[in-house]
Amino acid sequence: MLLSITLSALAFLATAVMHLAMLRWCSNGMARLSMRASTRILAIMSLLFVTHMLEIGVFALAFVVAERGLGLGSFAGEPIVTLLDYYYFSAITYTSLGIGDIFPIGHLRFLTGVEALIGLLLIAWSASFLYAAMNRLWVWQPCANPDGPPHDMSRQPPKGQTRPDDGGA
Repeated sequence: MLLSITLSALAFLATAVMHLAMLRWCSNGMARLSMRASTRILAIMSLLFVTHMLEIGVFALAFVVAERGLGLGSFAGEPIVTLLDYYYFSAITYTSLGIGDIFPIGHLRFLTGVEALIGLLLIAWSASFLYAAMNRLWVWQPCANPDGPPHDMSRQPPKGQTRPDDGGA
């Protein structure tokens, strides 16, 4: 069990550091590159996707080491034959999809649970980062008001116009 906990902690640290580095580069390093806001958002989305795919790979390798190298358990259900099978299992665990066609036995269950938790946290971290980036970069146009001039979400009229209920003052 101690080996499974150690391997899980190492996989967590590797993926968390990888994620932090990518988010820092998206917020700081990418700022030096001149690009339109929509292109920047698309670039951030693409980099986050690649980062998640690499993080899934880290856990896939951890499963290979845990099963074949350390003998911490095995897999039941559909046979795991190739590295792509480990990657598939890691992807469905990381995303919490959990199809159930492959399932761990022994101490691999701990590593599987840790990956699901870390995947949830890292996906949420990416979503909140993307939301913050879009909030900073996206320019929202005022919405048309069916009863009057367009206004933004603050309910303030556009510059140079007064609200109908303030008496023009």
